[in-house]
Amino acid sequence: MKKRTWRAFILAGLLPFTLLWACGREKAGGDIGRKAVDDAGNRVTVAFWSDQLTEHYGAYLRDCFPDVEFEFYVATNSTDFYRFKEEKGDLPDILTVRRFALSDVEPWRDSLMDLSDSELANAFHQSYLRSYTYEDGTVNWLPACAEIDSILINKTLLEANDIPVPMNYTEFVDTCGKLRELGIRPFLSNFDADYTCMEVLQGISASMLTSQAGRQWRQLYESGQTDELSEEVWMPVFERMEEFIDYTGLTGQDLEIGHLDVFGYYENNEAAMVRGTGEEAARYSEDRESVLMPFYGETAEDNWYLTYPAFQVAASARAEESPEREKLIKEILTAMLNEEGLLRITNGKNLVAYNKGVPPQIPKELANVQTAIDDNRLYIRLASADMFAVSRQVVQGMITGEYPDARSAFDAFNKALQESKETTDPVIAAHIDRDYAYAFQPEGGSEAASAVINSLREAMGTQLFVGQASNVAGNILAGDYTEEQLKFLTQGETTEILLCDMTGEQLYRYMEYVLTTPGRRGSVVNDSTLYVSGGFEMEVARKDKGYALERLTVGGEELDRNAVFSVAVLGSETLMQKEALEAAGVADYTKSGLSFKQIIVDRLASEGKQLTDPVDYITLR
Repeated sequence: MKKRTWRAFILAGLLPFTLLWACGREKAGGDIGRKAVDDAGNRVTVAFWSDQLTEHYGAYLRDCFPDVEFEFYVATNSTDFYRFKEEKGDLPDILTVRRFALSDVEPWRDSLMDLSDSELANAFHQSYLRSYTYEDGTVNWLPACAEIDSILINKTLLEANDIPVPMNYTEFVDTCGKLRELGIRPFLSNFDADYTCMEVLQGISASMLTSQAGRQWRQLYESGQTDELSEEVWMPVFERMEEFIDYTGLTGQDLEIGHLDVFGYYENNEAAMVRGTGEEAARYSEDRESVLMPFYGETAEDNWYLTYPAFQVAASARAEESPEREKLIKEILTAMLNEEGLLRITNGKNLVAYNKGVPPQIPKELANVQTAIDDNRLYIRLASADMFAVSRQVVQGMITGEYPDARSAFDAFNKALQESKETTDPVIAAHIDRDYAYAFQPEGGSEAASAVINSLREAMGTQLFVGQASNVAGNILAGDYTEEQLKFLTQGETTEILLCDMTGEQLYRYMEYVLTTPGRRGSVVNDSTLYVSGGFEMEVARKDKGYALERLTVGGEELDRNAVFSVAVLGSETLMQKEALEAAGVADYTKSGLSFKQIIVDRLASEGKQLTDPVDYITLR
C-alpha cells in the first residue's frame, strides 16, 4: 500500500474527531459551512461513540458541510479510550462519549478546548451546566439531548386494582405495600447490570444529591479533589436505598432477572413498575396505558427524572492554535447541539434538550416530564467508571444482604472507591512495530482499515473478506500496548462476522447494495465509511449522491462472476447485513462465534503476531 506515515498524516492536516454542524435549513447551513471551510483546513475527523450515529448523524454532517472532508470512525464508549488517544498524541478534534464523568477526564483536561466563555456553554441551563464545570470554572464538555430513565408505571394495572398513580415518596411506598398484598411485584429492574444499580441508587435520592451540599461534593469529586463520599450527602442515599429494597421486596434471586425478563413481567402484569426509558414507555403503551414517572421525593416538588445525555461532546485544544480552525470547530459544535442536530439524534421524537431554545418533543407517555423540564428537574447521573463498578458491587450486596444496613453499604462503597484509585504498573501485552494511518486515500484506501481486514481474513481462513472502514477506531500507532489498549483499535458494539459462499455475481450484488443503501447500520455516508475488501479490489465512482460500483478485480484481473468464493462479511446482521446478503441472493450463512475485536487482540497479544500488511484495495474516481 502507498506509504503514508502518521507524521505525514499530521502534516496533511488530519485532526481527529468531529461532530456536527447545524444545517437544519439545509441550504443556509451549507452556505455557512462553506464559508468556514474557506477560512480553514477542510479535513475534520469525527469519532462517534456508537455506530448507530453514523447512519443518520454522519450523513447530516456531510450534508451540512459539503466542502469538509470528514473522517468518521467509531470509538469505544469509554473515556479510557480518549485517555489512551491523548497519551499517544492522537487526540481527535471532537470527542463523543456516553459513559462519562468529569473525574474520569480531569487528568488530561488541558488537552481539551475550554468552552466556558463561549456562546455554546451560555446556551445551557446553569442547573445542568454545573455537572460539566470544574471548580475553577473550566468547561470542556457539553451534553447532547437527554435520555429519560426513571419509573415506568402500568397505569392500567393500577387502576384495575383501584390504586392511583403515586405522586410522591409516601404514596409510592404505600402503592408498593398494596401491590405486594395483591401478589404483584411493585418494582423490578435488571440489577444484574451496573448501570441499573447506579441509576436506581442515584435516582431514588436525586433530591439529596442535588442539594447545595450534594452539588458541592459532586464538584469536588468531579474535579479530582476527593475520592471519598460525603457522609452528609451519601448516608441518606444509602438509607433510602435500604428502605427501597425493603418495601419493593427485592431479593438476591432478582439479580438473575435480565432486561428482557423484566419487561416480560411488566407485560404479563406481574410487575407494576419497572425502570424504563422514554422509548420503552412508548413501546409498552400499545396494549396498556404506561406513564413514565419521576424518582419520588418527599413532595411532588422534590421529584426528579434521572437522565443521561445521548452523548457528551468535547473538542481538542489543538484547534486553538489556529483562529480559523477554532472557528470551524465551534461552528460544528454549535450545529451538533442545536435543534436540528438534536433531532437527528432522536430521529425526531422524544427530544428533551439540556440547552435553551430547543422545544421538547414530548409524546403522551412522557406528558409528566414537561413539568420537570419547565422546572429544570432533570438530574444528570454521575457516571464515572468507578461509579458504575462500585454501585454494582454495593447495591447487589445490599440486595443479597452482604451489606445489611446503610452504614455497612456506605463504608463498603468508600472502601471500594479508594481501592479503585490504586494503580499498578501496566502489563505490556504486545508491541506494534509500525504506524498505520486511518486517512482514506482515493488510490488505495485506508492503511489501518486494510491491515485489520486482512488480519481478520487470515484468521477466518476465507478467500475474501469485507468490512466497513469505520469499524477501525482511527490511526494505529507503533508502540507498546496493554491488552485493554489493544481493544481500543477496533469497535465492536453491533458488529458480527457472517460466513458464506458467494459467486462473483453475488459479490457484485452485495457490494452494490452496501454502497447504495442509505439510513442503515453500515450505510456508506462518505469516503471514510466506504467498505474495505480483503482478497479482492474495488473500483468505485463517486456520484453527486453516493457511490457506484464499477468493477471488482482479484490481483488486478477481472473477478470471475461465475466462480464461487468463501466470504466473510463484517457488520450488523439484523440492522443491515442479513438484508444485504438476501439482496445478493445469499440465503445460507453462518455466524462466527468469534468477536472480531478479540481476534485482533489475540493475534497481537496471545499469538505475538503483527497486523497483516495493508494493500491497495480500492480506486475511487
